[in-house]
Amino acid sequence: MVEKWFLTVALASLMYGILSPIVYARKLQFLSAASSHTALLAVLISIPLSPYIPTYLTATIVGLILIYGVGFAISRGIDPDTATSILISFTASSSVLAMYYVITNYEVGMDVWALILGDPLLTTWGDIIILSAVTLLVLTVTVLTYREQFHIGLDRDCATLCINVKAYDLAFYTTLAVSTVVMIRVVGFVLQHVLILLPCAIANRFARGSKSLILSSLSVSLCASIFGLALALKLNLSPSGLIGLVMFAFYALRWFR
Repeated sequence: MVEKWFLTVALASLMYGILSPIVYARKLQFLSAASSHTALLAVLISIPLSPYIPTYLTATIVGLILIYGVGFAISRGIDPDTATSILISFTASSSVLAMYYVITNYEVGMDVWALILGDPLLTTWGDIIILSAVTLLVLTVTVLTYREQFHIGLDRDCATLCINVKAYDLAFYTTLAVSTVVMIRVVGFVLQHVLILLPCAIANRFARGSKSLILSSLSVSLCASIFGLALALKLNLSPSGLIGLVMFAFYALRWFR
């Protein structure tokens, strides 16, 4: 049982640890944080449809549509922060309505709160199989495209002359949407913001070069997550909450050194 919990946390930390540097390279931290709002709405919409369509499938499709919509708006010249703000406004309002509908019509009240708070200890082996597949997908896509993603982030106009920028945009938006939708059931709405934003912020203080940044981000994410889970089991507290605080402590230590 304990092995399953640590495996779950390790998969989440690997996925977000490798995504975090790409998010910073693309200067889309606001969108990455907003993707949690998208994932929450996507999963809530999938609950009423679960008797007919697998939950993961419905949630992933909805999540992709929403993130692709923001990506399309950005490609049409809308400022990324403006497009993301519109997404947050829509998903936050819609999530409240969807949550009210689900809680009042379905006996899944605890499941809904688990989406907010997160609890890796509730993960099943079936969930782990899906998490493993998605983590492998994200790792593979990121490793194969990280040079181009960093290039686009540094100088998009120059990158347009050398590579198919739209294809790499599609790869980034897809991995971001799929990872947040799948992982929200494990780490929760709150912790997703921490895991996708802080690893690179910490690693950036001592990494040299893009490869070093990615490896450092992975290491920070994995160490903080494993230590946070171990501490949570020892103190009988929320794993998601302690993992977030451990990550923040890592950042604070690096800042004051």
